[in-house]
Amino acid sequence: MTEILFHPATPMPGPDARLAELDLKVEYLDQAIWAGLNARTSAPPLGPTNGAGLLDWIHRVGRLREVLVEQGWSRYDKWNAGLVRHPSKPVVLGALQGNRHTGDPGAKLRSDYTKGPAITAMTRDNDHDQFSLFADFERHGGLKLWFLVTFPTVRNGRLVVLREVSQPEPTPQGQVIDHWSHRITLPPYDFGPVADITPDGPAEIDFTVSLR
Repeated sequence: MTEILFHPATPMPGPDARLAELDLKVEYLDQAIWAGLNARTSAPPLGPTNGAGLLDWIHRVGRLREVLVEQGWSRYDKWNAGLVRHPSKPVVLGALQGNRHTGDPGAKLRSDYTKGPAITAMTRDNDHDQFSLFADFERHGGLKLWFLVTFPTVRNGRLVVLREVSQPEPTPQGQVIDHWSHRITLPPYDFGPVADITPDGPAEIDFTVSLR
């Protein structure tokens, strides 16, 4: 009689281990999230309706760059997209507004806004599936665009930010990002009772470019 042996599946690495593959830590990301939310409080009451969100995005990108430049990354401004580039791996990181499913691996994550030609160009070399984290770089030399995806919301009178670090699949112009090669989901960041910060979602910026 043939004996069949079953071997347990290799467990999926936790989020800290997966972030470590990108040389990232949760504490780096949270500094950027905090800077963005803190900047919201300086928006004038009669300013544009997206003013608080725009300030959030600007300061989130700025602080993310500051923290990672201290770790050896470098500012990356191709197409004025507000990214930061890893010193040795084919990785660039930006900031993106998600939806209420941000941080939930079993739900459909979408970007809050449609994307223009800049995002289309920058995602051309991204993975088409979850199994080729850096393999395509060896063949094509392209960079992989990742995002710190966030979504501020209120739960039971407390302000929380839903968060993850994810890589979109190549995305056509004029579409929201709703297909992802890799998602590193994280637990919500609880900021405590709601005060003066309005969770209306940070505005995202795209730029008109000519693809070559």
